[in-house]
Amino acid sequence: MNILFALVEPARPANVGAAARALKTMGFAQLAIINSAAHRDDEARWVAHGATDILDNALELPDLAALRAQCDLLIASTARERGATRHYHLPEALRAQLAQQQQTAGTVAIVFGREASGLSNDELALCDLWSSVPLAQEYPSLNLGQAVMVYAYALGGLATGIGLQDSPADAGQLQHLLQRVRTLIAQEVPDCDPKLREWLDERLPLLSDRDVKMAHQLLNRLPIKT
Repeated sequence: MNILFALVEPARPANVGAAARALKTMGFAQLAIINSAAHRDDEARWVAHGATDILDNALELPDLAALRAQCDLLIASTARERGATRHYHLPEALRAQLAQQQQTAGTVAIVFGREASGLSNDELALCDLWSSVPLAQEYPSLNLGQAVMVYAYALGGLATGIGLQDSPADAGQLQHLLQRVRTLIAQEVPDCDPKLREWLDERLPLLSDRDVKMAHQLLNRLPIKT
């Protein structure tokens, strides 16, 4: 999965530089600039500080429709409107959804609107998903560079493999773990609440491969045969 961040008509070079720096910090490298030359300004390069390569290699496009033609999935970052019926994905929920689509989505773009007015209704209509950042203020407002950092942080590692990656547990190892836990409960907690048993049966199959291996190591060190 390729993840790029698109800025629609950014007006302030400093914001573009800050966005590039945020992407570099979180391991991303692809920036698209829609109908603007702000990334070529000296101020953008100064603020980018070590991320000027992202500015130099930015994809320049005339409008969002041109980006739409190059992406499998467009995600709009927009302020949530009260009373809107459209579903807004929080950044962390967005990460979980994209993780499930890593094998099917080739290029994904996170789209940010203008500093003053955001994305137009027509531009929002071009996007597949909408996302928003919950803020405490009654009239919430995020600087463009800050907004990019929030999403870069939330999505960090999806495209780059940063950090420990969870992979599905081996079916045999998982079943063996379930049997060991059930045996342990039957031996040591014969009067265990049925609801706790149901919870274990429901939650243990969700463990990652690393979690299952760690659980087996823990059980191996218990002075009880399981």
